[in-house]
Amino acid sequence: MVECTECGTPGPSEALPDGLCRPCRTPAPHPTSEQAAGADAGRDVRGLVAELRGMLKRP
Repeated sequence: MVECTECGTPGPSEALPDGLCRPCRTPAPHPTSEQAAGADAGRDVRGLVAELRGMLKRP
């Protein structure tokens, strides 16, 4: 077993060509500035967490 040189994910040497795992080898798509601003503005993390906690309390 070896590790990805970028993120440290373990795996067999065959799965880590050039020392990088697939997510580190694949370039991430660059969102437009409007998409990036909309994604952050549209998330209500505290509301989502409160909803999840409520779901856990239900029988």
